[in-house]
Amino acid sequence: MIEVEVSTRGLEFDEVASRFSRELKQAFVERLADVAWAAAFYGAPYRTGRLADSIVKDVYGDEARIMALATYAVFVEKGTAPHEIRPVNASVLRFETVGGEIVFTRLVRHPGTRPNPFMERAAEEARSKAEEVFAELWLEMI
Repeated sequence: MIEVEVSTRGLEFDEVASRFSRELKQAFVERLADVAWAAAFYGAPYRTGRLADSIVKDVYGDEARIMALATYAVFVEKGTAPHEIRPVNASVLRFETVGGEIVFTRLVRHPGTRPNPFMERAAEEARSKAEEVFAELWLEMI
């Protein structure tokens, strides 16, 4: 699992936000969490859709977390180094090549994967929209 936390801590207008009602602060965090969730969901690489479908938003008070719950999410986010793959519950590995050939082997030397920091991009998207979201909420209050 990999996650992004959304809160008002560290923002330049955190002091201003803290002077307003709890409802305003919570609405601000909820909207930023929506931005982060959408960026993570639509930014996740799509092969089967399971990674994007595993992304959830958890809002609790004036904080929120966006989490990718797929067991392999961290490997997509951070990438992997070259590694060997060996059978665990069998004596050989079986897979089909792109050409349709069936291959049996005891060892695969995987070249590794490049990082795809979709959750980091989601956090950055939420950070970049913070002032805009706060301004929208402010105008709605007036």
